[in-house]
Amino acid sequence: MSPLQARVAVITPYYKEPLAVLDQCHQSVLSQTIPCLHVLVADGHPRPRINQWSAEHVRLPRSHGDIGSTPRLIGSYHAIGLGVDVVTFLDADNWYAPNHIASALAAMEQSGAAVVSTSRTLCRLDGSVMGPCPITDPEQFVDTNALVFGRAAFPLLHHWVLMPEYGHLIGDRIMLHHIKASGLPRQHLNQGSVFYRCSKEGLYRQLGEAVPDGVQPRPDYDASFKKWELDHNQTLL
Repeated sequence: MSPLQARVAVITPYYKEPLAVLDQCHQSVLSQTIPCLHVLVADGHPRPRINQWSAEHVRLPRSHGDIGSTPRLIGSYHAIGLGVDVVTFLDADNWYAPNHIASALAAMEQSGAAVVSTSRTLCRLDGSVMGPCPITDPEQFVDTNALVFGRAAFPLLHHWVLMPEYGHLIGDRIMLHHIKASGLPRQHLNQGSVFYRCSKEGLYRQLGEAVPDGVQPRPDYDASFKKWELDHNQTLL
């Protein structure tokens, strides 16, 4: 099947996000220029209102405490079981530009890539735009929300739950590591069609922005990187 004719699933893990935030995420999926199946996966705290949305609502009985990794995999397998050809991800507090999926599928069609990635646009907590992400690099870092997996890449999805416990904090880098190690063809689009709501202070400081109230301190990514290097004798940076 041509990628442009593919059935696409967007997987959104959610925890305790406000319904308005979840709705913005959902509306951005409904607004895609190519129809998508939206799979929302409740990580132990389901919102009954979502049962009325035009979406698949998977409800897990308890939270897994792994920053959405288990819900991502379960949502992916649920969608694959329904016959989708492409799987991508969208965290509950983020959203897509209307052309995001269409652009990724066009890149798959033209390049034969099994995985397509994009850049992202960084936004403040209130949703206002700060600017393009300065750290996206297809060889070093691609955000989870900006990864699009074709059918040939589905065997890589299990890494969401098989990565070490400390790895979930740097799960996007670990997933990129496995994508690169697989040797599957990939394509990167230098477009910020993922809108990423910055909830941690590091990116604000990097962009010279004032850190607003409600933003979390920078997590200890370095400890996770060091543990990975000790376990695997290789760097993710």
